[in-house]
Amino acid sequence: MRLRLPFWWYIAPAYLTLWTICFSLWNFVDGNGMMIAFGVDTGGASDFIMLNSAARYIAIGVAMILGIWVFRTFASILTALVTWLVMDLLDLVAGLQTGLITDGIGVAQSFIMFLGPNLFAIATLVILTRRARPA
Repeated sequence: MRLRLPFWWYIAPAYLTLWTICFSLWNFVDGNGMMIAFGVDTGGASDFIMLNSAARYIAIGVAMILGIWVFRTFASILTALVTWLVMDLLDLVAGLQTGLITDGIGVAQSFIMFLGPNLFAIATLVILTRRARPA
């Protein structure tokens, strides 16, 4: 059953979806150039590694579009958001392990930009759908 959620709920998922699409396409077109723009030294990562990374982000973007904007069921939306959340948690861990994120400011930035909106979307999705269910 397709969910009918208030328009304001879609703000965080729209932000996350657009970020994923833009980031993945930029990564796919010029992954090394994107990393240079972010000030990340990849050590000259091979084109395969950069394109493989981009392909994974594109797949997550497709999951976001289909799950949230096309199918619009509780399960599809939750699956898309949890997939994005796991990807972002793994990115945060990778950033900490490689030294790209070195302090609390980097962790806070990740939370403000990605983890926070995603957790908000998941929590409000659960709350709104529980309220809509008959007792």
